[in-house]
Amino acid sequence: MLSFVCAHLFASSRQLMRIKQIRLTNFRNYDDETVAFGDAVNVFVGSNGQGKSALVEAIYLLAVSKSHRTARDGDLVRIGSEWCRVSGDVESEKQGEVELGVVIRRGGKKQVEVNRVKRQRISDIIGHFNAVVFSSADIRMVSGEPVDRRRFMNFEISQISPQYVYALGRYKRVLEQRNALLKEKKQGNAVGMLGALDEQLVQYGCIMVEKRAQYVEDIANEASSIYSRLCDEKEKLKISYRSNINWDSPSGTNELRMSFREALESSAENDMARGTTTRGPHRDEMLITINDMEVRYFGSQGQQRSAAIAIKLAEVATIEKMTGERPVLLLDDIASELDNERRKRVFDIVGGSGQIVVTAADISELPEDVVCGAAVYNVKSGMVEAI
Repeated sequence: MLSFVCAHLFASSRQLMRIKQIRLTNFRNYDDETVAFGDAVNVFVGSNGQGKSALVEAIYLLAVSKSHRTARDGDLVRIGSEWCRVSGDVESEKQGEVELGVVIRRGGKKQVEVNRVKRQRISDIIGHFNAVVFSSADIRMVSGEPVDRRRFMNFEISQISPQYVYALGRYKRVLEQRNALLKEKKQGNAVGMLGALDEQLVQYGCIMVEKRAQYVEDIANEASSIYSRLCDEKEKLKISYRSNINWDSPSGTNELRMSFREALESSAENDMARGTTTRGPHRDEMLITINDMEVRYFGSQGQQRSAAIAIKLAEVATIEKMTGERPVLLLDDIASELDNERRKRVFDIVGGSGQIVVTAADISELPEDVVCGAAVYNVKSGMVEAI
């Protein structure tokens, strides 16, 4: 197995994304803080509640414009403040250096900037910087409800596909309109026609389904291989995409459109009775099994944690394959989720290639060969100091 230190010697031959510096103003428990990062491993240590996870959250915010910890943007604003700002200097071989910024005002209003120029669309920040984050919240991706796995797909595909971001936004809007119309019809108010909305659902939903199916296919083999290494090849992890409209990915786009239209037509009466849309990608599932048993129901906590980290590490490889550049890997408090042996295996798999940000309550929780040569920082009360 390639050691973490030896693998790092070959990292320079790959195209890598990096975050060079981040500036936090009124963000979570940060007042006004600037943090510079090393090109390889960056370790942030400190007690719980000091700001380690918030720092990881801020980095990820620059990649996807959203928090992976909360759906409410207002939660990111420091208590007592009306706004917060996160800005950072990111770099890649393809784009060079770019300054990204996200400003959030209490109440949820958000503004993004690229090279200090305000952009009209939030999605304009997507694609300049890619990052993959693993935290305790990601266990829900495996153990939680289907909505948690759809959220995972939405977040990760959005990083690499502006087309998906657009289709997802439009689909949600049309879905809301269709559900509102169904509720009106249920109450006897025959206003509007479903046909026009159905056609838009098909248009945007098909883009989502195809992108999701391809993405899950891309990460499935990689995740299975990584899981085997984490578990001494004693168990077999499988991941598959289950469409709510009875469509198989080899069938093609025309067949997908036809299947979606037929699904909407066949469920129209049921939808009207319920006042909601029951068919479409908003009801899809990413099925995760170990030895052909669904992990959500039958997996132990250890299996669920190992499956989650395997999927996240597979995501790193998949994004690199799709974009040609390795994303920044963010490991938030990995010691609390994995035992010592699996922690070591994670870093062996990562191989030291690319920029990594790791948080821990104590530096002793991390393997010595990871800490050796790393940039190490102490985090306390929203202040970061290099050690």
